[in-house]
Amino acid sequence: MVLKHIVNSHEREKFIKVNDTLFNMVTPIANIFPDPRTHTIYHPNSKRLVEILDEYEEFEGNQRVLKVVTAVVRVVINKLEHSPRWRDVITWWGEKLREGDWKSRSLNHPKHNWNEPKPYGGH
Repeated sequence: MVLKHIVNSHEREKFIKVNDTLFNMVTPIANIFPDPRTHTIYHPNSKRLVEILDEYEEFEGNQRVLKVVTAVVRVVINKLEHSPRWRDVITWWGEKLREGDWKSRSLNHPKHNWNEPKPYGGH
């Protein structure tokens, strides 16, 4: 079965509740980690993620999504900074994304609650 059909099926309400759990549980736990923007960071990939996060915050208009994404990125940056093992695994994911067939998003997307200028943003 196609994944999006499962999530949008008769069980859709269950997955909406899972989103609430993601927001209510993951976000506060992730935010226990220090905000990397208020501390000195050393690793170039961490610095790049902070730059991307700052840019992302300018465009994201959905505060709920913003809070979850910011919290998750906070964890990733903290792991990059403190653990060689995590740093290597996270960097491996970046390498795989660059070497593969990662598709770009459609023009003028996201359409809603996104303030990036066209041709990519819906604003």
